[in-house]
Amino acid sequence: MKIEVNENLIKHLENLSLIQLSQNEEKMLENNIANIIKFFEKINELDLSNVEPLFHPLPQGRLRKDTPRDPLDRENALKNVKRKENGYIVGPRTYGE
Repeated sequence: MKIEVNENLIKHLENLSLIQLSQNEEKMLENNIANIIKFFEKINELDLSNVEPLFHPLPQGRLRKDTPRDPLDRENALKNVKRKENGYIVGPRTYGE
């Protein structure tokens, strides 16, 4: 599928992103997206028929084993908290006043 990068696509992306760009920014974005698509088209030209699909580049992940531990008791959890109320941590408001 060939993606045509043009002014209509940039305007559509602006609308989806709920942003407004200047003409210079639109032109710059159009060029950047076109370059990115060219890069992916080059990747698609590679012959990968003899390459086994990978889920991870290393044979084994680098994550630690997930071993269960005793939970932190409430008293120690609240020991260094600035604001607490009725045994709960009070954080800053994120919505409303």
